[in-house]
Amino acid sequence: MSKLPKNVGRKDAAVRFFIAALLLAVTVYLKPAAPVNWVLYALAIIIAVTAQFNFCPLYFVLKIKTNRKD
Repeated sequence: MSKLPKNVGRKDAAVRFFIAALLLAVTVYLKPAAPVNWVLYALAIIIAVTAQFNFCPLYFVLKIKTNRKD
């Protein structure tokens, strides 16, 4: 398997982690059985994973890079 190109910069990753934390915090304040909680959990996980691995599939398709190094 080839190595994924890094297309998410440090600041972008920090913002993504912050947004993921906010989404998880919102789920705490919603009713536990609210169906929207599952959507918010999924979004938070996806955003956190893209920040962790510094790779965003949508950025790859759109040829966007927010990191300075190649």
